[in-house]
Amino acid sequence: MARYGALFSGSQGNSTFVGTATQGLLIDVGVSAKRIEEALRRREITPDRISGVLITHEHCDHIQGLRVLTKRYHWPVYASEGTLTALMNSGAITPGCDVVPLYDREPIEIGDMQVTPFHTPHDARESMGFCIETPDERKIGIATDMGVMWDEVERQLSLCDLVHIESNHDVNMLKCGPYPYPLQQRILSDRGHLSNEVCAEVVARLAMNGVARFTLAHLSANNNTPGIARRANVSALGQAGLVFDRDYLLEIAAPVSESPLTIF
Repeated sequence: MARYGALFSGSQGNSTFVGTATQGLLIDVGVSAKRIEEALRRREITPDRISGVLITHEHCDHIQGLRVLTKRYHWPVYASEGTLTALMNSGAITPGCDVVPLYDREPIEIGDMQVTPFHTPHDARESMGFCIETPDERKIGIATDMGVMWDEVERQLSLCDLVHIESNHDVNMLKCGPYPYPLQQRILSDRGHLSNEVCAEVVARLAMNGVARFTLAHLSANNNTPGIARRANVSALGQAGLVFDRDYLLEIAAPVSESPLTIF
């Protein structure tokens, strides 16, 4: 059975675990190595169970613990060529670290799982999302840090059983909030972050296509709240005629999760 957990989520750091009873992958390690280790320990995941680290892109809130963790445990790092170049240039990975380039929509076997990477629109060198398939054919989609939803990204997510998707900001909160205008425009751009409204539209379409589990992730601490994000998505799902706990399950990823892994 598949195991999934959003360990950390938001502008202060992101990390997600996807795996099985015996192996697993970390998607991003955007907090300190110590905090990643503690999160894994609480869930009884030993370092030898980690088959590798997938990196979506090189921004700090996705790679903070990478250098220490890879040096300590020798976990291989998987990312696009552009992201790997950025990581090496910045010193985020040490010389000799095992790195494996990923290519758009080219599946790769990592441990006992198959990972299909796909490009995403963000202001990074070459950001990616991932569809991860476990041996029992469960599929988990990871798609955050996107300014818009590309058709191909949505197609990949529509094949999944669980989708971990960005619901970053409420547009009105962002426009009326404390962020300077240039930063607001960056977030609202096609290479910024998904709003609650856009996320909700996508989630409703995915649910209509058979996706049953959703985690809303990467919520802004300043321009969103869990309640606002939930209401936007539940409203869109309701307008599509879908009922919570009958047609779909929806959770909000906490900045720091204390929850056990979801097993399904």
